[in-house]
Amino acid sequence: MNGVPLKVIQELMGHATIEMTMRYAHLSPDSRRSAVNVLDRPLAPACDIRATRGEGAANHS
Repeated sequence: MNGVPLKVIQELMGHATIEMTMRYAHLSPDSRRSAVNVLDRPLAPACDIRATRGEGAANHS
């Protein structure tokens, strides 16, 4: 509920299946609403990776 992916919790708890983790992952209505709000946000504009790569290459010469 605090932003940790269930797969990570599964691994930390040593659960063999995600279904076992889900038994203990009781989501409150507020956390579900918050998740929907995050998914409803528009995507950030894509950045130009080529500019970053060019800058990185220039810094390593």
